[in-house]
Amino acid sequence: MALIRKISLVVSVVFCGSLALAAAAIAAGGGGGLGPGEYVFANTTAAAQFGVPDPLNQTPGFDVFVSRGLNSFQLENGDGENPSVSDSTIVNLQFFGPQGQGFFCFALKNQKDFKVSSDLKSASLHTLLTADEMCSFGAPVTGKAAPAPRAVGGGPGVQPPFQVDITWTATGVHGSGKDRSTFSCGNYSTNSTNDTKTAGENATGTINVLKGSFAATTAGIIANNTHLEIKGFPLQGCFGF
Repeated sequence: MALIRKISLVVSVVFCGSLALAAAAIAAGGGGGLGPGEYVFANTTAAAQFGVPDPLNQTPGFDVFVSRGLNSFQLENGDGENPSVSDSTIVNLQFFGPQGQGFFCFALKNQKDFKVSSDLKSASLHTLLTADEMCSFGAPVTGKAAPAPRAVGGGPGVQPPFQVDITWTATGVHGSGKDRSTFSCGNYSTNSTNDTKTAGENATGTINVLKGSFAATTAGIIANNTHLEIKGFPLQGCFGF
């Protein structure tokens, strides 16, 4: 799971460059409703890994992956058929140790519980994650029309609510990049520009189901801003499905 969290961070950067295709594909499938015009998307992700799962010594720890911006998610108390694609804040949480293990997805009702400074030098998540916020999956919109699935569960005695308090502080390591992409199919076309900023972070955190405070083994923040221009309407098959 720790490796999956790291891969998710990288994937969110790589696929945000293909957001034009993602948004267009969602629109074609009836989920996004994006017609011709110009759109601006922003997505900020903060992640932290507190310990490494080890079935031998059962050392407690947890991972958190927070995405604010254009997300695809399915609430557990929703209709079970149509995922939502909207500006939202998704928290993917995994914990492990002698008390059991679990992996949960939440769509925050109070998005102000997650804060990130504009220069990426600091961030915080102070929230009570409740059962009515749970989602069966949740992730940033990627270059695929289908949302990335996330397993949800936990031991019999380990269920929400979870009080989670995490702070990120910059290490001074940062990066930036800009990608441009185009796509065309008949009279339909997209043109997008994606700006990415990254920052290495230190993080400390607590969660009420584990004792004590934890220092992150790895942590970071990624901010993406995408400008998308759409012309025309896609025909069936333009995206290969």
